[in-house]
Amino acid sequence: MMKHRDLILLALPLSVLALVLVAVALLFAQFRSFERAYLADAQSTLAERTRFIADVLAPDLAAGDAASVRRRVAFFAGHPLRVTVVDAKGEVLADSDAKAAELPNHADRPEILEAGKDEDFVTRYSVTMDAWLLYYATRLPGGWVVRASLPSEVISGAISHVRLTVLLALLAGAALAVGLFLYLFLRVRPTFNALQGAAVAIARGHLDTPIAVPEAGPLRELAKAIAVMGRQLRNRIDELRRERDDFDTLFNTLREPLLLIAHNGEILRSNRAAAKLLGPAVQQRGFRIERTACPELVAYVRGAFDAPVLHGREIPFDDGSSAPRALLAHAVRMEREGSLCLLLLLTDLTDLRRLESFRSDFVANVSHEIKTPLTAILSTVETLTETPLDDAGRATCFGILTRQARRLNDLVQDILSLAAIERRQGAGDQAFAPLSLAQSAQDAIALCQDEAARRGVALSLLPDPLPDLTVKGDPRLIEQALVNLLANAIRHSGSPTVTLTLAQEGANATLTVADQGHGIPEEHLPRLFERFYRVHQDRSRENGGTGLGLAIVKHIALLHHGAVDVRSTVGQGSAFTLTLPLAFPPA
Repeated sequence: MMKHRDLILLALPLSVLALVLVAVALLFAQFRSFERAYLADAQSTLAERTRFIADVLAPDLAAGDAASVRRRVAFFAGHPLRVTVVDAKGEVLADSDAKAAELPNHADRPEILEAGKDEDFVTRYSVTMDAWLLYYATRLPGGWVVRASLPSEVISGAISHVRLTVLLALLAGAALAVGLFLYLFLRVRPTFNALQGAAVAIARGHLDTPIAVPEAGPLRELAKAIAVMGRQLRNRIDELRRERDDFDTLFNTLREPLLLIAHNGEILRSNRAAAKLLGPAVQQRGFRIERTACPELVAYVRGAFDAPVLHGREIPFDDGSSAPRALLAHAVRMEREGSLCLLLLLTDLTDLRRLESFRSDFVANVSHEIKTPLTAILSTVETLTETPLDDAGRATCFGILTRQARRLNDLVQDILSLAAIERRQGAGDQAFAPLSLAQSAQDAIALCQDEAARRGVALSLLPDPLPDLTVKGDPRLIEQALVNLLANAIRHSGSPTVTLTLAQEGANATLTVADQGHGIPEEHLPRLFERFYRVHQDRSRENGGTGLGLAIVKHIALLHHGAVDVRSTVGQGSAFTLTLPLAFPPA
């Protein structure tokens, strides 16, 4: 089967041949027109000359001067134009190319019969001249007929010459088309096929495909140009690939969502952060900003295309989580392939706003917690300085001052402790040393033993003997976390017994402080480890709590790559579990 490119090559000689055929057809049409015009011109000339000769001979014929007529007719002897004068009876009086006496009667000749009627030309064979002649005759007064004729070969010769010219043109055109066909298929086609194959290979990504440059021929310069273009294309594609890789790396490593949006709202490009925020569908072709289900974001994008000055705007964004997120949208207009586009940068302010809210709440809570003991201390001091008191009254005031000062000191110490732990969390991985959890548990029980005895609470440590479990951590902080959990249970649970259990669960160690006290309502459990959160505000303050103990435990657990959780049932008690990764987990 002939290939498409061969058909293209074949089309050129065929086109040339078709043009030649069309030209020859036009020439033949023109030839027919020329033949008719030439014949008409010859007939017109013959008629004019015949009438002119008749006008010249008319006086002599009228005078009966036959000798003069013969002399005038003899003037045309040897001339292509033959002149004959015939009387009313058909007898020949004079003839330019024959003797009149030897010529038969011409009364029956068609041209003689038609003379004097509508102009008519007769082409017939002349026995006398042994040739085909074109005749024309005109009749004069007295019945005389003047006839003139021209040999047909004079007319047909010119027409044959034109016909030969047309035929030679046809042959020349056919030869040109055949020569062009042979040249294209024997010389040009192989080189063209090789160039086309190389170009197709390059287009398919095989940029190292060699291009054969012929030593001569019309395609040599083209082959050289394609070879140079191939090298330049390779270099340019390599450069663009490097630039694209660098851009993609930079584009996708940005932590902030980045979107390129067309004027019709279609998202032309987005990075991984945008896909994480808005969903994977944002990277699909044809995804529009309206599908983000965020009216504020859509309104900002629409307005950014027409706004004279672009400003950033904080936008609430609900991604289906428990709380809406806060995004700072900032747009820049730009042109892409002649169309106006928008480069949209989204900065997540949720954590910042949460931190600001947390700091505000923390300051308010600290201020409130400090204000209470300070107020008590100031009131007591005013009482001591302004009111005369007996020994019992002064003792009462001094007791108040001691309790409130100790409470204020505990609060400051917990705040400082929490701040120190957070600083260590922000510093990254800690160089902790291995420590024994059994020893930390025993030390914590010992530290809480006196307060438990005062409150009538029995402390126990299980199992016996304790398992030898080692973690990497700060022994002071682990001990502080256990003391806080034990103190919480002793002061607030109302349980007669508190148990500290050390166990291993897979690659982790667990320390569980359990009681059989009041229990904690379920609605309070998610917020127990927040700063200054208390289930019973007044009772906690009466029992000496600062509201930071459990928050400190949570941050100590996070600092050691662990966790803390709580399980509680109202009326049955609570269990707080501190989970820490083992320093030497089992294989």
